[in-house]
Formats: sequence, structure tokens, C-alpha cells
Amino acid sequence: MTIKFACLLSSFCLCVALSVLTVIGQTERRSPSKLESQSPLVAQAQTLLSAGKIDAAIEALTALARLNANDAQVNYLLGTGYYQKADFARAVEHLSLALKQLPQESKSYRQSMQMLGLAHYFQGHLKDAVLYLEQVTIWEPEGVEIAYVLGIAYIQTHNPDKARESFARMFNLPVGSASAHLINAQMMIRQQFEEFAEKELQKALALDPKLPQANFLLGELAIYRANIDLGVELLQKEIALNPAFGMAYYRLGEAYTRQLKWDESIAPLQKSIWLNPYFSGPYIVLGKVHLKKGDLASAESILRRALRMDANNFSGHHLLAQVLQQAKRPEEAKKEFELAEQLRTSSDKQ
Repeated sequence: MTIKFACLLSSFCLCVALSVLTVIGQTERRSPSKLESQSPLVAQAQTLLSAGKIDAAIEALTALARLNANDAQVNYLLGTGYYQKADFARAVEHLSLALKQLPQESKSYRQSMQMLGLAHYFQGHLKDAVLYLEQVTIWEPEGVEIAYVLGIAYIQTHNPDKARESFARMFNLPVGSASAHLINAQMMIRQQFEEFAEKELQKALALDPKLPQANFLLGELAIYRANIDLGVELLQKEIALNPAFGMAYYRLGEAYTRQLKWDESIAPLQKSIWLNPYFSGPYIVLGKVHLKKGDLASAESILRRALRMDANNFSGHHLLAQVLQQAKRPEEAKKEFELAEQLRTSSDKQ
């Protein structure tokens, strides 16, 4: 499994899994399936699963599986139980067996298909996941969670056109529209597929040269690649098209600081704060600017304001420590340096 994919699993994916399980549990409680009527022991295990007593259900079902390893209903419920425990390898094992024998028109078959797709996805078996999830989207074309997972899987398997189709369906956009290319690019950047994202953004601007945020994202990519001059130019284009977009001013001010243009950075950073006074980023950069200009009082004031909003920001504490050090307040500076180091160490561990 790649580092990119491993990082992905720690965020939205677990929420997808839980939402899917909630739907499955509600469906089974509201509409008992034909599986229950075939065996009191199976019905009891299904009740245990619905009540959240997963280990007890798995223990009972495992005993039944020893008697008949190919029982579709037992394998389906075992697969569901292991899926709920996030034991995706065993979930795939049992759900694959169940899928071969369950009636294709049944809810259990469709739920097995969906859980198999997600279980493969969580294990990093992306090509296998795509095969199952594509079928699920045929049954449930409006399902946004599956559309998201499928779109990410397409990105990870280097299929940008299919990814755009999935996200376009998710956001109710025409597949070939500039907006669909833009959203596809945003998802690609999040997955660290910057080269694919740049191509999507260029296509978006070719379709709509005035599309908001496209130049902004291209500017961020340019700065990421240390092409600061191009980044500044693109951010200025974004601001001309989208003058109320606070993030563009923030990134522009930050870009100026990378060019050591401290005076030029102040105005865009202030504008960013005025447009979005609850985001700590521009406050911290502006604090750095005042520190570099030797205005220690202004630097301390704005950094403390930033830290009231974002108390665990490493950069904010580290810059404040430098301000206090230059202001000849060594004890206060020492505390801030220690706190910054604690935050940095904690971040590294995470």
C-alpha cells in the first residue's frame, strides 16, 4: 500500500464505512430478510449483529460455518461481522463465498457487493474495489459516499477521466464541464497527484477562462514547485476574477514573504484577514512579517490573536518564542519554544 493511500484511509474512508454499516443495520432491522427464516441460529446471530454484539455473533456464526463452510447466509453474516470489526481480509473471504450463492436480486447480494468493494478499497486493492463499486453505482447512482470512494480509486489507479465522471455524478455536474474538471483537480491535489491535477485545471480554464479557483490552484501548484514568480502571477489573476476570495490574498501574501518582499506582503494578508477573520493562517504569516521588520509589539499582538484561534499551531508558538526572545523576555520565550517543540513532536508521531 502506498503512503498516499495509507494517509487517505485515516480520514473520510472510515466515515464511509460507518455510514454504510448504519444503512445495512437499519435495512435488516426494518426488513428481515429471507435468511432469518431458514435457521433460528442464523436469526439469532443476525439479531446479535443488529444489536452491535459483533464478537458474540461471529462466535456463533463460526460454529455454524464449521458444519457447513459453504452456507451463503452464514458467510454473508460472518462477512458483515468482520467488516464491522474492520477485519477486511476476513470480510472479503466470507463475502466472496456468499456472493457466489446469494440471489442476485436480493438486498443481501447488493450489500455484499458494496461491502466487498469497500473492504478491498480499505486494503488498497484498488482494481478489485473498482470492479465491485462500479456495479454498486449502477444500482445506486445517487450514492455520494460510493461515488467519492470510486472517484478516489480511479485517481489512485491513474484513470482521471473516470474519476471526473464519478465526481461529476457526485456533484450533479455535466461530465465535460469546466466545473467537473476543477473538482477533479481538487481531489487529485488532495491525493498528491499534482501532475494530473495541473492538466485538469488547464482543461477547465480552456473551457472557461473566468472559472473561479482554477488560477488559485495552479498558483498553489507553482509555489509548491518553487516557481514563486509564476505563482504570484496566477494568484493575481485569481484575485482579479474572484476579489472576495480570502485564501487567494493569503497565499499571495505568503508568496511575497518567500520572495522576502515583506512590505508588499502586508496588504494582501490584511485583506485576507478582513475577508475571513476566523482563519489563523494569515495572522501567523503577518506576525512573521512584523517580526522580520522588527516591529515586535505588532508581531506579538497578532501572533497571540492567532493562537487564541488555533492554540496548537506549531508555527505560531515558534514565531512567538522568537519575538519574545528578541524582546529580551527569555523565560517567556523558553516556555513558547518548549510548547512549540511538544507540538512538533506530537505532529511527527501522528
